[in-house]
Amino acid sequence: MTSRLQLSRAGGHPRRIEQTAWYRPKQTLLHEAPALRVPKEGKAVNSAKLRDWLEIVGLFSVVASLIFVGMQMRQEAAIAATDSVWSRSGAITALSELINENSAVWIAGLGGEKLTPAQEAEFQGMAEAVESFFVATYVRFSNFRAVSAGPAVQQATNDYAYALYVHKGLRRVWQTQLRYWDAQNSAYGQESREEFRETVASILSQLDERAAPIPGEIRYVFW
Repeated sequence: MTSRLQLSRAGGHPRRIEQTAWYRPKQTLLHEAPALRVPKEGKAVNSAKLRDWLEIVGLFSVVASLIFVGMQMRQEAAIAATDSVWSRSGAITALSELINENSAVWIAGLGGEKLTPAQEAEFQGMAEAVESFFVATYVRFSNFRAVSAGPAVQQATNDYAYALYVHKGLRRVWQTQLRYWDAQNSAYGQESREEFRETVASILSQLDERAAPIPGEIRYVFW
């Protein structure tokens, strides 16, 4: 405690004249304590590390999402392929029933025998149904190339081309249909380009060039 003192003229004893100030030591309160300051360099390093971790987490999230989407697409494609097999089985049954009901005309037509106009109409209808079956198989499995359906697609064109090579009557009807469709497209100024028929024609030409062997026992049902 500090006071200003003066001597009194009367007694010469010191007496308190005026109290001007009190010394109070400065106290630091908890809420007034200065915050710890991190150097700017430390802040930059921490921010960079945090950004790197966030990028790594984001990268793993993207990879996991892609894996999940791929697995889901593969599963959906497998399910669709299974449905296609069942659909193909139903088509085989219906086609076999059609052939069984007209087996005499079918066998005679495949052998290239002369048919009456009524029989020719029946045989053309059955031949077109057989082609539609192979076309449907080709188109159906073409959509599942990612699920190793490539061999099934190639098998469809190979089987039909070889059937045309073996059965003269079937080939005659197929070529008649091609000429009719070409004439129809020319009448409308259109160009016909169908991948299935072009592929079959190419394979058939290769079979002719190689003079591929024909089996001794003819199969009348080849699907």
